[in-house]
Amino acid sequence: MLLKTKLIVWDEAPMTHVQAFLAVDRLLQDLTKCKEPFGGKVILLVEDFRQVLPVILRGSRTLTVASSLKKHALWLKFHKLYLTKNMRAFESERVFGAWLLDIGEKKSGSTIQLPLQCYPSIQDPIHQLYSDIDFFSVTPQEFKGRAILIVNNERSMEINNKVLEFMPGNETVYKVVDMIMSEDPQDQLTFPEEFLNSLTPTG
Repeated sequence: MLLKTKLIVWDEAPMTHVQAFLAVDRLLQDLTKCKEPFGGKVILLVEDFRQVLPVILRGSRTLTVASSLKKHALWLKFHKLYLTKNMRAFESERVFGAWLLDIGEKKSGSTIQLPLQCYPSIQDPIHQLYSDIDFFSVTPQEFKGRAILIVNNERSMEINNKVLEFMPGNETVYKVVDMIMSEDPQDQLTFPEEFLNSLTPTG
């Protein structure tokens, strides 16, 4: 299949580690017996290098930048094409799109002023999303499109507790016995109930 392929479209290219490109380059050269880059196959890279670079586990800024394709000699063998018109943006979003582009091109200076639409009239996201809902007669459809994105579990629990305050009815607390599933009695001492209750794992 790879030998018959005329074009390979590689989406989200800036997020890919340079070693992945080198591996594909070597693979295609071996398969095609051709020493041209990528065995002479046309590789179309898609995306914007102003977005996310490859994620390097516990990597420094230097390692992260070094993992980018743009820092490798292979990048010089690509022909660059630039898209100049934002086809996805609606007419009402053109100004915001141009503002984002200016940030990416470093034209906004050292201080970035957010547009007015980034400042909602109500600063409390919980009140903003749920104040118009009657929880006595709410339907699942009314919750559609309402979400608050949280970066960690602790903050998520805080937000959840505040949303629960909007709910009608009496609060009920159910207690459970937490213990580690192990036959080794030493593990029971190493991981006491208090420690397990302090954890907030995903899910």
